[in-house]
Amino acid sequence: MLRLLLPLGMAALYSIPVIAQTSAIAPVDSERVRAVTAPAKESYVWTLESATRRMLEVAPERRQSDAAVETRQQELVQAGSWPNPSIDLRADDRVGQMSGQGGTTLSQLALSQPLPFRRITRQRIAAESGLAAAQAYHHAQSLLLEHESARVFYAVQFASAKRQLAQERLELTINFAAGKITTKGDRLQRYLTPLELGRIAIMREEARQADNFAERDYENARIEFQNLLGLADEVATETALMTPPPRPPVFEIFARELEHHPLIEAARLETEAAKEGIEVAKSQRFNDPTLKLFRERDFNNGAEFNVTGVGIGMEIPIWNQNRSLEGKAKAEAEASRARYDAQRRDAKTRLEQAYAQLIRLQDQAVQMNANLIEPAGKVLELTRRSFAAGESNILALVDANNAYFDARARYLDLLQGCALASADLRLAAGLSIIDRKGDQP
Repeated sequence: MLRLLLPLGMAALYSIPVIAQTSAIAPVDSERVRAVTAPAKESYVWTLESATRRMLEVAPERRQSDAAVETRQQELVQAGSWPNPSIDLRADDRVGQMSGQGGTTLSQLALSQPLPFRRITRQRIAAESGLAAAQAYHHAQSLLLEHESARVFYAVQFASAKRQLAQERLELTINFAAGKITTKGDRLQRYLTPLELGRIAIMREEARQADNFAERDYENARIEFQNLLGLADEVATETALMTPPPRPPVFEIFARELEHHPLIEAARLETEAAKEGIEVAKSQRFNDPTLKLFRERDFNNGAEFNVTGVGIGMEIPIWNQNRSLEGKAKAEAEASRARYDAQRRDAKTRLEQAYAQLIRLQDQAVQMNANLIEPAGKVLELTRRSFAAGESNILALVDANNAYFDARARYLDLLQGCALASADLRLAAGLSIIDRKGDQP
């Protein structure tokens, strides 16, 4: 039942949290600032999944991981291969001297074949574990690339949202300078003092500077996004904006499936391969026995004849018993086991931290939206009306304007933190947005 309900709950981690804040300030005089999305060229709207698929196709790190798997595959092929036989040919004049005819003839043909009965099977088992570990590391590398793709995708996504917010703020201050203070854009009828006009001019310039910084940050994020995905410079790109995700499932669901994390699985398989390496070392302490077949030409009683025989050669372990190979393999197995234990410990820590961070940021975002964004918008609207009626001064309008837009900017930063925390949780839990299997947490 748990595995059936799990995919529904995991929709939280696959959503893309962005700002869905609506302003109480009506946009006016939009021709005085540039549009939020007005690319001169045809653009393609990227989602997190499409961007991730594209990155996995073009990333050189993926090819490096593929090469590591291919290396282990070739090691497996080699582990099951028998050693090549060897052939010995001997030519001498022994028969010629004994027969009195002289000359040199082929006197011996020998064929030797090592017999790796003790080590061939153990080598294959160790190589199979090594290949499985490389495949698990390949999956882990894909998760790292997905995490990097999410980071860059969220960066350009939220840079676009921050640029839009900065443009909205600049547009509003331009309207202030033009005397359009009320919600409907009606021009202010009362007289504005030089102090009020100067303060509005400063507020407008601050908004323009903030807009320039937002544009710079967006351009930097866009360049990184295009380079990461291997897109041409002339291709205009956009990212899809979606609503914030619901809360993730309870932590226990992730903790139960943590053993299936690719990094932990790879470390476990490496440990198994190291254990098999001990048996391989034992089988390699001495050279393989060698089967020998030979055929010799001889001379006796005035006639030449052939002698055929079979023999076997074995190493005699008198001076060197090669125990260091076995000791080295045991030490490597112990080190592999220690790495596995450390990987499990660190994975559990990362999972707990990522989960706690996501929950904390989501709670904070809900509180900020309810207790800060909405009240600040209402205060700004009331202050505009009050200023238009001459009931409040310019400082109250400036403070209300700054409080509202600064709160929305902090809210965007908070939502970006939620998005990055979701990516961290997916990585810590070993989840992929490409391979969404039903038995995953």
